[in-house]
Formats: sequence, structure tokens, C-alpha cells
Amino acid sequence: MREKIAIHETAFVTSAFRASNEALSKDTYAKLWLTDKTEEHAQRYSNSVSKYEPFAHCLRNRFFLETINKLIAADKIDLLINFGCGFSMYPFLLNENLLHIEIDKPDIIDYKKQKIESFVKDGTLPNREIHYISTDFNHDKEIALLSEIKRIKKGRPSFILIEGVLFFISRGDAKRLFTLFDKIQDANEFIGSVSFRKSLEETKVFKKMISFIEGNLDKNEKFNYQTVDDMFYRSLERYNLINHCATLDLAKTYAADKALVIDEVLNEHMYILEKK
Repeated sequence: MREKIAIHETAFVTSAFRASNEALSKDTYAKLWLTDKTEEHAQRYSNSVSKYEPFAHCLRNRFFLETINKLIAADKIDLLINFGCGFSMYPFLLNENLLHIEIDKPDIIDYKKQKIESFVKDGTLPNREIHYISTDFNHDKEIALLSEIKRIKKGRPSFILIEGVLFFISRGDAKRLFTLFDKIQDANEFIGSVSFRKSLEETKVFKKMISFIEGNLDKNEKFNYQTVDDMFYRSLERYNLINHCATLDLAKTYAADKALVIDEVLNEHMYILEKK
């Protein structure tokens, strides 16, 4: 009997996907999280859902890496706040002067912090200024979380990144998160968000993903997915939507020669918002 996957282990699977094509993802450190178990989960997911999932995750990493780099070069941000950071390696792929706040569930943060400190100590990774915060997005802890972020932020212009989170939380929690982002940020600061459109729910590949997750998730884990249409972002009163693209758009930009079976791609959408 195969071992079930806990929700937090999906972060390891994402790292395996990013490591599958470093030339595309530009993530030269994702491989540090690879284990036989992680690679087995990633391969099983790809075989069951879509062979393009590693490719799609590499595209997503590349898009946000280049977007954030452009904002750094334009001197528009000094801080990256990564909500649901998982085992992403942005701190080591971006300018060394950028400050980082990494936020996720306690089990992920505890493990990631310990491993990162070990990698820095042995010279595998360069030293970066990273502040780790443990929280649970399904619980109402905004006041404490806001206070901790503000204490570190100290008015610095920020980019808030939220990848792979909205899918796993309720619509109410998503709205509360974006209200929290508004309290964290001042005018001319940015959010990068990722979600699936509701229309994707009717596709065969999406149904395969839900079936795989429900069939392979640990029985003690709660799973209620949500999809998000463009109007959610356009209706945010305090933010302007300044860029929007999807996996298939990025494929044309970064891998124009790759042949794709469109119906087998989980077409994820990326949104960049700027606070008014």
C-alpha cells in the first residue's frame, strides 16, 4: 500500500518539479530538497495528473523570479514576503540585499529554517537575511501576524508572493488574507498571486488532479479546494491589476518550441497587483 501524502508534502513535490529543468526555472537550489520519496511522489503525480506539471511549475518560478528582479532593478521593492513559502528558494536566487519574510505552517518553517541554516553553515548556500514566521492560514491569527510583519518590515516597500495557497483554503480565508495584505502594504507596493479559474473545473485534467489529491492525501488532512476568477482580483478596491498571464502564455514566451497537448495542461493563472 502506497504511503499517503500530507498537504505540506506538496511543497516538496513543487521543489522536485522546479528542479526538473533548471535552465527553464532558473532555480539552481531546488534540488537540495530532493529525496527518493519526494521524487516518487512527484513522478506519481505527473503520471496520474499531467506530464506537463513539472514544466508548468518551472514556468511559474521563472515568471515570478523575473518579475521580482525587474522590480528590484527599478528600485521599487526592498522586501519579499512569501506567504506559503514552502521550500521555494527565492532568497538565494535574488539580489543579496533583498530582505525576506518567509511564512508557512509550523512544520514547514521549522524544517526549512533548520535545513537552510545547515546549508549556509556548510557553504552550500550564501547567507541571506531571512525572517521566518509560523502560522496557520485557516485560523484567525491576523493581529499577531500583522504585528510581527510590521515589526520586521519597518515601512520597506514590499512584494507579497502567494503561490500554491489559495487553492487549499476557503474563499473566506482568501478574502481575509487580501485584507491583511492591504494592512501590511502602503501605496505602490505589489502582490503576486496564483490561482486556477473556475472554468478549469470542467476539464478532464482538473478532475484528474482532484481525484489524485483526494485519493492520495493523508486521511487526517482536510482538503477543500477553491478556484478563483479574474473578477476577484479586479474587484479589490485598493489594488490595480497590472499584469496577468497563464501557463500557456508563459510557454510561448520561454519554451516556444515545446509541443503541448493543450487539454492536458493545468492552465494556472498568475496575477501582479499594485496597491493604489
